[in-house]
Amino acid sequence: MPGENVRVQGKVVKSHLTSFVSAEELRQVQAAEKLAGLPVHQKPYAFVTLKDWELVAGHLEKNLPGAIVSFEAAEGVLPWLAKEEGGRLKQIFGQEVPAGKVVTLTLSQAGRNGNWQLQLDGVIMAAQKPNDANKAEEVKGVKGVKGAKKAKGAKEKTESFAGKMVDAQVKLGGQTLPLHDYQLYSMNFIMDHPYCGIFLDIGLGKTLTTLAALAKLREEGMKGHILVIAPKTVAKSTWQDEIDKWNLPFKTQSFLTDEKGRQLTPAGRKELYEAAAAKAAKGDWQLYFASRDLVSKLVDLGPWLFKNVVIDESQSFKSPASQRFKALKSVRGRIQRLIELTGTPAPNSLQDLWSQIYLLDQGERLGRSITAYRQQYFEPTLLVNNHPVKWRLLPGSEEKIYQAIDDIVISMKNTRLKLPELTESLDWVEMPPRAKKSYQQLKKDQVLDLPGQEISADNAAVLAGRLRQLASGAIYEEDGEHYQEIFAEKIESCFYLTSNTATPSLVAYYFKSDASRLLAFYRKNGVKAELFDGSPGMIRRWNKGKIPVMLVQPASAGAGLNLQEGGHTLIWFTLPWSLEQYQQMNGRLYRQGQKKPVIIHHLLTKGTIDRHVLDSLKKKDLSQQALLAAVRRTLA
Repeated sequence: MPGENVRVQGKVVKSHLTSFVSAEELRQVQAAEKLAGLPVHQKPYAFVTLKDWELVAGHLEKNLPGAIVSFEAAEGVLPWLAKEEGGRLKQIFGQEVPAGKVVTLTLSQAGRNGNWQLQLDGVIMAAQKPNDANKAEEVKGVKGVKGAKKAKGAKEKTESFAGKMVDAQVKLGGQTLPLHDYQLYSMNFIMDHPYCGIFLDIGLGKTLTTLAALAKLREEGMKGHILVIAPKTVAKSTWQDEIDKWNLPFKTQSFLTDEKGRQLTPAGRKELYEAAAAKAAKGDWQLYFASRDLVSKLVDLGPWLFKNVVIDESQSFKSPASQRFKALKSVRGRIQRLIELTGTPAPNSLQDLWSQIYLLDQGERLGRSITAYRQQYFEPTLLVNNHPVKWRLLPGSEEKIYQAIDDIVISMKNTRLKLPELTESLDWVEMPPRAKKSYQQLKKDQVLDLPGQEISADNAAVLAGRLRQLASGAIYEEDGEHYQEIFAEKIESCFYLTSNTATPSLVAYYFKSDASRLLAFYRKNGVKAELFDGSPGMIRRWNKGKIPVMLVQPASAGAGLNLQEGGHTLIWFTLPWSLEQYQQMNGRLYRQGQKKPVIIHHLLTKGTIDRHVLDSLKKKDLSQQALLAAVRRTLA
């Protein structure tokens, strides 16, 4: 009868649980429903279709016709998913049920105005025999099953799992955030799990997803300051930029710089920490930024103030011997919510995972020490003075490790989240004050004074080229051969992106000075980067994943060049004016045969011509008039 729960077991024909029926697919479904005169779905929905099904618990109000039947969740609701483990149900995430898998569905019977329907509440990734299921219901007392009784002293069979609302837009304080399905899923995951990891590729919007989750939690009464620990450049701008862009309801302060952008002294940090303590005592919760090298210093300043902590690029805590890990470990008991974000959780080996997971669960899943972790999942390959110094994974260990952490981590290793085929990201670079002054001088006077040189731009077209050079960090001297470097922040940002991408990256440059500076920087930092020479041998090595970073000039990457097998990340260091070159370069990865979602990063220096070039490319208006208009906008 309405309100009762039932369970149905059967073989999956098709499921749609994690990559919701939404966006273009939903529009197609709506059109078909309208044409057929059926009720039209207004929100994303999930479903499971079964064949050879049978009722294993509860009583159906009405018979279901046919050997194949579909069960839908309520519109806009994501059903829970669980597996049996040790006699209990453990909730899992991001899984799609493969065709042919025998599962048990938990359904609720709903009735309104004489209409009766079944709604999908949850999926158990196992079969249950009718007798066993009914016996379990009688003993364990699953809510809603008619006549169920709970034995005295019996433990609950399951946790109380709940479905999650899924909508194409999230409303926060009057603002509407357009999140992708996987971002909504990750947001719900963060809200459900006080200690969790979001291990998804850089460029997939982890920052906005996390801010949305924190804002939602704050709306629901989450207490305590929030501390975001991130690399310096990210802590200084990226998070604040997202907050400002979406007008999110956070009051922010930084342990790196003051309100005028000046670096905080140790005394300034101490003063800010004391002020934060006073705010905490009044319940005036704020969001603070700190770089990872400041963690141990903050721990030393006094009683730990931050109940909620986000670690952006958590792989920087991979070493259990590091001061930052030891410092955070010492205050872990005072942290009520910890979120780790990274695209490369194990940059060198799966040994790098232990300390990150320890901060989440204090040793529950991978062991209470790195030694115990190694002994369980690895074997030594090199001994020095009878002490192991090198290790390798035991057969089957990789899968066991991912299974051990899959309830607190979202990653492409343990989920089947549907990502967009193409994600385009704008990655902003902050120009240092001296470089900004040089840029403004060149823009205003069309002349730039440099040591031993005066750089001039005789007309708007030349000025546009000069400004593009300068926006990427260097400018050619009058002879057109030599150049002077003005700032390195854009190169550092490029290095940051490639270092936090698990697969090889293409870097598209324009000027020869870009290539020489990038190669020198990567060489200095011990990372192999190569300049594309167009040879078949180099193409083969790239497609086999043998080149971690390959620098490509768009003019040398024309039609017919197949690079999609080697990677799925492209970084635009300097954009071209040519729409053809821009589209051809993007098409080296985003093309037929690409098996992974492509991410295209655009490195743009704030307050420069970079944004105007991209705007012109997107508008496909690349005439001489567009070039001149971009210069005029820059000069304005």
